[in-house]
Amino acid sequence: MSAEVDYFPERFREQVSLVVGGAQGIGKAIGVRLAREGAHLVIGDIDRRMMALARREIAAWDGSVRTVYCDVRRRRQVEAMVARVLRWYGRIDILMYVAGVVRGLPFAKTEEKDWDYMLDTNLKGAFLTARAVVPHMIKRRRGKLIFMASTNAWDAEAELAPYNVTKAGIYLLAKTLARELGPYGINSNAVGPGLIRTRISEPFLRNPKFMKKYENLIPIGRVGMPEDVAGPATFLASRDADYINGVLLFVDGGQLA
Repeated sequence: MSAEVDYFPERFREQVSLVVGGAQGIGKAIGVRLAREGAHLVIGDIDRRMMALARREIAAWDGSVRTVYCDVRRRRQVEAMVARVLRWYGRIDILMYVAGVVRGLPFAKTEEKDWDYMLDTNLKGAFLTARAVVPHMIKRRRGKLIFMASTNAWDAEAELAPYNVTKAGIYLLAKTLARELGPYGINSNAVGPGLIRTRISEPFLRNPKFMKKYENLIPIGRVGMPEDVAGPATFLASRDADYINGVLLFVDGGQLA
């Protein structure tokens, strides 16, 4: 398990944070961290039940949290989500794009529907969300964009071709926006988690063949937890990272060392 989290209650005071894919796993851990540290949190997700649970948990300790249903593959739903946040708060200071899916398949058995499913959610959804948010950040000449990539963006794994491509694309999207939007006071970065214990990783964690490969691959000696990613991700959203732009910050226990 990861170490106990130290919160900094004033770090994101009154900042408006939209966490897309924030109902559970890494996204929820990031949302909790932001809300604990003073942000007005909005969770956008497709899972209504998990959003409701996350909202109740955060509201129980007086965190500022709202939720919006959104299928990130649908442009109109993404635009409606962003419009609602702007109607509530008038701005978006931080965008965290965490929504993602994965299917492990040999390339020869990967169908077009599998390819489309992962690219539409992981990469097209990131484009649609950023495209809806960025014009408002440009007007205010400030903002933080953080995209959830993966170690797979750098070191591809077999039987994960569409997933690998999406995560490499996420990083290059973040890097492109860093160059393009930096002059407007907007920082764009990506986080690259390694093997993290979440709902979508559970099938891999239960696979003895897959886990045998990881036995000696992580120097820290354990699978990561969502909270291990939340700290680095929120660091990139903070004032401490104002001069960090266009990076892919690996959070992998040393896997790529």
